[in-house]
Amino acid sequence: MLEPPAVLYQQGRWVLAAVLGCFFVCIEASARLCRIECPRESWFWAAVFLSQSIGCGLFGNQELAFFPFLLSHLAAAQWALVRCGGAVALPVGALLPLDLLRGWFGIPFSNFHRLFQMLFYGVGKNLPKPKSRGIWWGLLGAVCALPVLGWAFTTLVTADAAFQQMTGSLESWLTRFSLPEILADFLSPGWLFLELFFACWFYGLFYGAKHLKEKQDRITERMVYDSFDKLRLIPRQTPMVALAMLCGLYLIFFLSQINYLTAGFAGVLPQAYTAAEYARRGFFEMLQIALVNLSVLAAAAKLCRTPMRQSRGLRGLGIVLCTANLLFAAIAFSKLWLYISRFGLTSLRVLAGYAITVVAIWSALSIASLLRPFGAVVWGIRLAAVIFCLLSMCNIDHLVALTQRQAEQEYPWPETSVVCDFDGSETTSLEDFAI
Repeated sequence: MLEPPAVLYQQGRWVLAAVLGCFFVCIEASARLCRIECPRESWFWAAVFLSQSIGCGLFGNQELAFFPFLLSHLAAAQWALVRCGGAVALPVGALLPLDLLRGWFGIPFSNFHRLFQMLFYGVGKNLPKPKSRGIWWGLLGAVCALPVLGWAFTTLVTADAAFQQMTGSLESWLTRFSLPEILADFLSPGWLFLELFFACWFYGLFYGAKHLKEKQDRITERMVYDSFDKLRLIPRQTPMVALAMLCGLYLIFFLSQINYLTAGFAGVLPQAYTAAEYARRGFFEMLQIALVNLSVLAAAAKLCRTPMRQSRGLRGLGIVLCTANLLFAAIAFSKLWLYISRFGLTSLRVLAGYAITVVAIWSALSIASLLRPFGAVVWGIRLAAVIFCLLSMCNIDHLVALTQRQAEQEYPWPETSVVCDFDGSETTSLEDFAI
């Protein structure tokens, strides 16, 4: 029975690792008993969610906040799908968002009642069947009498001093056998409800993934890509003109803003900018432009009648667009590095560096796939997950404290706490602009 990750973390950093380890052992043992073939892809996702839980146990990394918990539970759901044969496609690639939505919401909640069915089936099969139904009516009477019994007990305690003294001595005797605090928390009514909820969720995930492969109407990779092929209605001239206009706009932008864009490489802060504002603008510019460019490339690849790799014009423009992504990622990293060198790391700056790295990797893989076809999306997802796992296995909190101390020695805080004066009277701290 699993509790929410925040509650697990409050109970102890290793509790999350222990619970996810138990989840891994139970699912793996159940799948082997059911003789479900183990795909090689399942070991990757098992390593992802187990490494996240181990990283939380080793270091905690409060600076990374919610993200390790999120990735560990996403990877746990994805691993259960892949291990039990319920994933749409293997290896996991562009259809991963579809699998995650099904693994988090569709499959568990559609089979949410299966745990109760299993429990009732086990009770009905193993308990001796009474000769008459009278015993069940008797149990029902006992359950209904519990509230009245509690009211009568409290009334008698207040009515008679001797009975109150006896119950007090009985209570003091029972306190000697009290449960540990962590077990008392787990057995409290509120936590029992949450534990039962997550138990039903994980059992519904396993049951649904196990039986999904046997269904005739299950979603398959071929069905999804056949539906994509029906969308190829646009001639190649339309995406070619759109890509050419985007590339022309980026060329004009790079030429007109060359000094602003390259100042971070030289370690020089442009006038009228603080280090925080300079880094923040560069990061969000890169993120928005990369999102637009990759979305336009995906739309051109799926909607154009002519496949992108078969058209030299489309392939060349796609490479130029991905190269623009790489340039924006390099510029954003130079701005972020200028900020970090002056004021050290924080959790958001670590995550910003991770996002820039992922954008650069995906853009480079897109260029390589346009030149020579291979599973670029598969490798992009794998590398992004592996890098974050390595990040979670590092002591980020210690690294943040160390870099901030070094920054304070190079740039004493009293001299750098005021960074700009907008209207001659108002000053702003650097932390107001922190990434």
